[in-house]
Amino acid sequence: MCRVNKRWPIVGLLVSAGLLTGIACSFPDVTFGVQDTTTTDTDTNGDASGGAGDGAGDALYLLDARTDAGAGDANARDAAEICPSICADAGVGTCNAAGSCAVVCTAAGTCTGPIVCPSGIPCTVTCTGAGSCTSTIDCSAASACVINCDGAGSCVKRIGCGGSKCKLGCNVADTCTGPITCDASTCELRCPGADSCTQPVACTGDTCTVECSGPRACKADVTSKATFTTVVCTGVSTCARVSCAGSACGVTCTGAPSCTGGVCCDAGTCLGMPPACQ
Repeated sequence: MCRVNKRWPIVGLLVSAGLLTGIACSFPDVTFGVQDTTTTDTDTNGDASGGAGDGAGDALYLLDARTDAGAGDANARDAAEICPSICADAGVGTCNAAGSCAVVCTAAGTCTGPIVCPSGIPCTVTCTGAGSCTSTIDCSAASACVINCDGAGSCVKRIGCGGSKCKLGCNVADTCTGPITCDASTCELRCPGADSCTQPVACTGDTCTVECSGPRACKADVTSKATFTTVVCTGVSTCARVSCAGSACGVTCTGAPSCTGGVCCDAGTCLGMPPACQ
């Protein structure tokens, strides 16, 4: 059963995408094409990502931990004063000059216990060792968060993000294989690694961007209740089912195949897809 979707004006969201609304249903074998206007984050300093460039090629998304995690709600001076007592002294990680708590797991098989970022300050988690960060990662109470999973088979349990902005990069094969929940105001999740982000992905907040470019990435449901949502499924056999609500949602399913479970858009404006839920 199809429904007519209302078109609402959106300023500054996916300007180059056409507004395709009407009375049409989405089916698993339909490919929806909107222009991919997403950009790739580049780490110009190298060391902030913990050496994330190992063999991942052009598909690797490098997230700049120092600029993004340092842009949270906490005042930089206050964070710098608070960080030592709740991060370094507590044995969580180390503090930089801006007061960001850094958890770095470079050796294979390290950081096997739960990682819990301190509350109220920015936090970065970098898992470069193969098989590192094999328990849960909880960054939900941090003021902002950057998580890079650069080691094969790293970040295999539940990941939670919060604060003003959360960036999660599942950059190599078999990373981020547990459920992912982002409640930050701005969520950016990128899964260029093969078989990455294999469990359900859920977003809330103001904006949510999910990019599934690795083969068989995001092969469970992707659900967003954010105000503005962009989901890009370009890898082979990506994105089982995509569901979104809010003011506007844009979904690209160009992988062969992708979005095999269908697309459900219950947003005010559906960009590049039939506005239907089944």
